[in-house]
Amino acid sequence: MTETAYAARTNHAFVLTETVTVAELMHQGATADDIRRQVLVEDLFQLRSQASRERALQTILKRLHQVPETYVHLIATGNIDTRRYTILFLILREHRLLRELVAEILLDKIKAFDFILTAADLRTFFEGKREQSTTVAAWSDSTYKKVMSSTVQVIVNAGLLQPTPQRGNYEIRSIPIPSVLRQQLLNDGFGHYLALMLDI
Repeated sequence: MTETAYAARTNHAFVLTETVTVAELMHQGATADDIRRQVLVEDLFQLRSQASRERALQTILKRLHQVPETYVHLIATGNIDTRRYTILFLILREHRLLRELVAEILLDKIKAFDFILTAADLRTFFEGKREQSTTVAAWSDSTYKKVMSSTVQVIVNAGLLQPTPQRGNYEIRSIPIPSVLRQQLLNDGFGHYLALMLDI
C-alpha cells in the first residue's frame, strides 16, 4: 500500500447520504455538469452555504473518481451496509491517520479481546503521531483537536465504534463486510483493506 501524507481532514468526512445521491446520479448517466448544477444551484444536498456545498461535492467527486466504476455502482445500488462500507473503503484509501488508528490501536485491542477503546487510548495514539510526524506537530491545537474528532467520527459513522455511557469511550464492533463488497475488494487486489474494516 503506498503511504499517503498526513492531511488535516476536518470536514465532510463521511457524507453518506450525499455520496449515495451523487453515486446514483453518476450511475444514471448524469454528467459532471449536471451533478454540479443540481448540488450547487438547486441545493440537492440541503446545505446552508454555497461553500459547504462546494466542499462536500469536491470531496465526494474526488473519492468516486479515484476508484473503478464498480464501487460507484455498489454505492448507488447496494443496501445500507454495502454503501456504508464502500464509503469507508474510499476514505481509508485517502486517510493515512485513519488507517494507522485502526491498524495500530483497534486491531491490537481486538486481538487482545479488549473491545473498549478509551479516551486515554485515543490520546496516546494521537500524541504519539504528534511526536513522530513534523506534519502533525505543525498543526495548530484547534486543527489537531478537529482532526482527532473527525477521524474517530468516521469510524463511528461506519458503525465500527459505538459510544458507551462512559464519555469518551467506545465499544469496538467487528461486523462482517457484505459479501458483494468483500469479493470485489479481493478481485481488485484490495483485500488488505478488509482488516482495516475490522473484517477479521
